[in-house]
Amino acid sequence: MAGRHDTVTLASAAGLSKQAIQHLTSGRRQTCSAATAERIAAALGCEVGTLFSHPMSANSSNGGEGEVLLTIPEAGKAMKVSRAHAYRLVADGELTVVDVARKGSKKPKSRVSVASVEAWIKKRAGQS
Repeated sequence: MAGRHDTVTLASAAGLSKQAIQHLTSGRRQTCSAATAERIAAALGCEVGTLFSHPMSANSSNGGEGEVLLTIPEAGKAMKVSRAHAYRLVADGELTVVDVARKGSKKPKSRVSVASVEAWIKKRAGQS
């Protein structure tokens, strides 16, 4: 979307408000209902799957190279478990964390790798 006119045109074609489109394109809102996604896709003439990035890759700023890291609450969302459960998995050592805080920082900044989340899911799927 290049500018205001494009946003207004898309909103009109999809039967949505200009603000709804602006919030989705700016990243202020990262999700929408399936019906809304279908209306936007129809207005753009594309498939719904091409509209949004995968949630686990959304915060990768390195162009797909290296390891993607999630906050602990984001990892919980990705695994469809509560925030508290995600913190318990970290405390129990079931999810590996990486400290990304600045060197010498007194407060740790923990992140969970996507690989750790995927390994946990595979481990749990094998227990069925």
